[in-house]
Amino acid sequence: MSKFAIGEKVDNAADDHEVGTVVAVFPTIDGSFRYAVDTEGYGALQFFAEEKLVVHPLCVYRKAYPS
Repeated sequence: MSKFAIGEKVDNAADDHEVGTVVAVFPTIDGSFRYAVDTEGYGALQFFAEEKLVVHPLCVYRKAYPS
């Protein structure tokens, strides 16, 4: 099962914590996942391995304290 869901806000942990939204999830042959992320400000999709992404901190805060 993938770590992130479509529509979830994520940060690129490897590169200045760029913020983006997961728009697609792809399983790989070895059983891991890759994600298509609409990174804000680029106008194009970027593809990341699961270990390169973390949940966006604001989203963690919202899940912990629902409004």
